[in-house]
Amino acid sequence: MTASAVPAAGMKSARCPRCGNSFDCGRNTEPFDCWCKSLPALPANELDPRGRCLCPECLVAAMAPAPGGAPKGGLSMP
Repeated sequence: MTASAVPAAGMKSARCPRCGNSFDCGRNTEPFDCWCKSLPALPANELDPRGRCLCPECLVAAMAPAPGGAPKGGLSMP
């Protein structure tokens, strides 16, 4: 998120645990309304048990198949 960007209503600024970039996270919006809901759901075993969300770029990169066809591990989603 740039300094001039303002999060959408209900979204909060978060910091990606992977790259450190700031991004708008709608994890706690009611009803749930976050940019990540438009992405495919991840298997439960791919989620970070600490519940920290990744920025859009890192989430998409983490969803990309690793060599051998399996998704890369260490993901987090709301």
